[in-house]
Amino acid sequence: MDRPNAVARNGRLAIGLVVVAVLAVAGGAFMAGRGPVVSPSTAAEPLAETPAAVSAVTVRLAELPTGRAPQVAYLSGRVVKGGLGDDITVPGKEDILRAARFEGDALVILDVGTGDTELVQVSSGSGIDSGSRVPAVASLVTSIDEDAVAYGTARTNADHTRRQGNAVYWRNSFDDQKLDRPDDWASTVLAVVGSTVYFAATTDPDNPVATLNVWHTQTGKVDVLTSFKTPAGVDLQGTNGVDQISGAAQTFCSALRQLANGKQLWRTCEYSLNGFTPDGETVYATPDFRAEGADPSVTALDSRTGNVRRQWTGLQFLSTAAEDDDHLLMAVDTGESTPVAIIRCSIGSGDCELAVSPTKVARRDALWLMGSWS
Repeated sequence: MDRPNAVARNGRLAIGLVVVAVLAVAGGAFMAGRGPVVSPSTAAEPLAETPAAVSAVTVRLAELPTGRAPQVAYLSGRVVKGGLGDDITVPGKEDILRAARFEGDALVILDVGTGDTELVQVSSGSGIDSGSRVPAVASLVTSIDEDAVAYGTARTNADHTRRQGNAVYWRNSFDDQKLDRPDDWASTVLAVVGSTVYFAATTDPDNPVATLNVWHTQTGKVDVLTSFKTPAGVDLQGTNGVDQISGAAQTFCSALRQLANGKQLWRTCEYSLNGFTPDGETVYATPDFRAEGADPSVTALDSRTGNVRRQWTGLQFLSTAAEDDDHLLMAVDTGESTPVAIIRCSIGSGDCELAVSPTKVARRDALWLMGSWS
């Protein structure tokens, strides 16, 4: 697990990505049993600043005070809210799979039927830009300052099987680049840091093994980080990444690795790691690797050690995103067919407040946070 990354440039990749969920559904559970497994070199480091145990915070939705609205993008029905720019209504009836802010507009992935998708750019004044449509886009990420975006395609055949030949795109306000991937059965973007794009490429439609790829858009060079077997995400600093490891009887573990050398910092078989805070110091997690439905808790883990920093229970957690280095936003309800709200919770104190008041909508039409992967 701790061997250095072997870097292969522009070579054939062999991965099968456990696809990053386009709508962030996250949570976590601090189990009393087996905890994170830390590599020997990490275990020797001083951990005085990390508490030995953190009690769970039970959240009671009806008792929360009201705070400010979310400061990152979220979806309320067909309206993209939060983040930079005005509220933007997405025309049409197609399901919205993912949305992101870019240059005051919204980039949106739509389900256009029979398993097909497309990316469109939507403005508050003129709706969908007909010239912006990109077919088969299935993943979309933005940089920490929302000044660069990346997206990747995952083409399918009429029978919903994967179709070979995909691409990765990068854009900022001044430039745009496209990387053709003729051998990929899916090209899934995980993070964009400046002009560098981290993505996973599936080059065997039946093989779950994955590698992590780094596209330097200004030179065109692509590095392959072979220490990652099934990459699930990368932090917004481009420092660490999450690798999902499959085991016997459909069990899964998550490992946190350094991108520079592939070193495994720690792993856990209790949590699925679903996203990082902007500074990369905290990773939030859920026990549900399938990223479906709701979870009974959200857990914040120290990204250096895997130790639990904070945990919230008492609600059903639908999706989670980091708002800043200390605050997580969570879309929650108290059960199927109950009002959905967004709450803001401090990792440092555990305190929570309402960011969006409870709204009576079906879960599939509920409030969704856009800034997470799982």
